[in-house]
Amino acid sequence: MIKTYNHLVTEDADNTLNNILDIIVEGTWDWNRNTGHVERSPSWFLMLGYEVGILSKDVFTWENIIHPNDYESVMSTFELVTAGTINQYSIEYRCKKSDGSYLWIADRAKVIEYNQDGTIARMIGAHQDINEQKIAQKEIFKQNQLLKAGNVTLENIIRIKAEELEKANKELKEKIIEVERISNTDPLTGIANRKKFEADLKKEISRADRYSHSLALVIFDIDFFKRVNDTLGHKAGDNVLRKITQLVLNNIRDIDFFARWGGEEFVLILPCRALQHAIMVSEKLRMLISQYEVEPDLFITCSFGVTEYRQGDTIESLFHRVDKALYRAKDLGRNKVEIEIKDEQAGNTNA
Repeated sequence: MIKTYNHLVTEDADNTLNNILDIIVEGTWDWNRNTGHVERSPSWFLMLGYEVGILSKDVFTWENIIHPNDYESVMSTFELVTAGTINQYSIEYRCKKSDGSYLWIADRAKVIEYNQDGTIARMIGAHQDINEQKIAQKEIFKQNQLLKAGNVTLENIIRIKAEELEKANKELKEKIIEVERISNTDPLTGIANRKKFEADLKKEISRADRYSHSLALVIFDIDFFKRVNDTLGHKAGDNVLRKITQLVLNNIRDIDFFARWGGEEFVLILPCRALQHAIMVSEKLRMLISQYEVEPDLFITCSFGVTEYRQGDTIESLFHRVDKALYRAKDLGRNKVEIEIKDEQAGNTNA
């Protein structure tokens, strides 16, 4: 391909910019909203203790390292920029390092390209390490509080800090146990339960709107599962649920979200998957399950319903469509992957 002068100038400018970003001490990033691609400078990885280039070049990498307590405020600020409400993006929050600890950073960015329809096409920004400043500010505040209370001795300071640390560790452990074992996890299969699924689906809907990503929802259940319980007993039925869960977990991506909806029903969230791709993923799982010998001489099948997120959808409207797709699969004989069909549209996705 013959490159025009303007193309060469633009390419040279981008190369120059990238070289500048590579030598800046703080971590820089370059997000192309149209493709979802994110370039990060080597110093970005080094600042957080990660091997350079080891993380995926997408927004999920960034979102997944934001401290849970800071996540909502960061997303709210970011969405004000993408919606055009504000022009400058600037916020301080904590990012997870490779060793599991958190680092305070100042994140600042600017929109540098727009699409013809006025939506954002590209942003560049930088993460600046402000951890020492934050720690110093926190220490000064604590010291001032202690001085006001008259507790200025070294022994009192050490004792108070030790008590605070012990209390924080205890509360953290109790919270993790409560959230993981009681609030969010299905005790039989070990995957997410319905409550956790609904929370994550809401989060993924917001992310699909924020980044203009596609998003698919899949629901499936085990065909004639009552026969398994009635014939072999509930213990065997529980074993079937656990084994099918593990089979599915082994054949989906890390960013896909898998949960038990209830009984023999399961649900999948497929981020960045359009409808046709989600159908192929479901068909693959359907075939794997049907060919899997759960117990000696015991084979089962599953029926799948698939739908794709549409702008403005709610959790209720998504489930209305995916439920109709599942019941269509059952009506057509089970062991099928189906989508909602309106009017006289035909289409068995197993064809």
